[in-house]
Amino acid sequence: MAGRRATRRDVIGGAAAAIAAGIATLSAASAQQTSPPKAPATTTPPPARRGKPPGKLLRTYHRPIVVGLNAQPGEPTYQSIADIPKILKDKYDIVMEFQIHPGSTLGTDLSQLEAVQAGYLDITSNTTSQFSVFDDSFAFVDLPHLISSWDTALRLFRSPLWQQQAAAFEKVVPVKVLPPATAGGFRRVANSKRRATVPADLKGLKLRATRSPIEQALIRQWGAEPVALPWVETYASLAQGAIDGIHVQPIWMSRFKMHEQIKFVTDVVSLFTVQLQVMNTKTWEEMPPEIQDPFLRAAQEAADRANTRDRAMETAALDELKKAGVEVYTPTADEAAQWRAAGDKVLTALGAQIDKKIVDGVTALARGA
Repeated sequence: MAGRRATRRDVIGGAAAAIAAGIATLSAASAQQTSPPKAPATTTPPPARRGKPPGKLLRTYHRPIVVGLNAQPGEPTYQSIADIPKILKDKYDIVMEFQIHPGSTLGTDLSQLEAVQAGYLDITSNTTSQFSVFDDSFAFVDLPHLISSWDTALRLFRSPLWQQQAAAFEKVVPVKVLPPATAGGFRRVANSKRRATVPADLKGLKLRATRSPIEQALIRQWGAEPVALPWVETYASLAQGAIDGIHVQPIWMSRFKMHEQIKFVTDVVSLFTVQLQVMNTKTWEEMPPEIQDPFLRAAQEAADRANTRDRAMETAALDELKKAGVEVYTPTADEAAQWRAAGDKVLTALGAQIDKKIVDGVTALARGA
């Protein structure tokens, strides 16, 4: 992408201290478990659980996995991580403790992404757009209209193309890419000022954005001004008038009570949101092979469960916003064409900076190829 991309050395320093301070405030019991240097992974064979066939033993992974998430319990992107140890135990006879800290309690989106690289956290997740500051292997995900449906996204996750990009990402960023999750489906435009039937109606408004240069370019193409903010600062920024609106998925508008600040939502779909789930490289490498394979299988099943639930919740979240008094406007065919045209300009301009084979590969997946 155009402009200087921050290096990991640029960004990790400040966040590492912040996350370290956050983790230091955990309970004494937790601190005793997480403070010492990471020991090599080991397994032990406790007695078999009741109901298991004779001789069937459980293997215990002797180190807790520290997780920092922006999601809250009950949300699909929380479930996609929290279900992993349950599946490991139920299906693979492996006991692994996850210490999950939800709701960005250990830091902002960016600081948690930095902390998992530095090893202060073992696992975190966030949208691909937030990861773009470290590497652009997944930048194609944020191209407008490229991922045109839920089915396209789910095919992409299982494709060799996704595995190829994950491998490229891992060469630059010190993480193991886990099976991805969806994060509420398509982003919608919402604001506190006026109904936006066409992009021109957003002229002059300030919209919260991620750090993705593609999303920011799209917002500028609409005539609005993108303001990159941590998600945890969004509600207060709306309340204080620092921003006028947001470009985010309906589930997050509903769960974080954004309806108390926004009055208008435009049901236009340009960007599909993917939650990249990652583990610290050293944490992954410490796991014995007999743990790694079941872990990835459990992570895949947990993501599949969460994605199925997330898909069903997208429409329900829009309905909840309507019940809360938010006007949800669906553009006419002519109006939708104007939104589409704005997105296509960004797709043409910035898509040219991404490997054409990647764009063509996603387009083929959209056709069901």
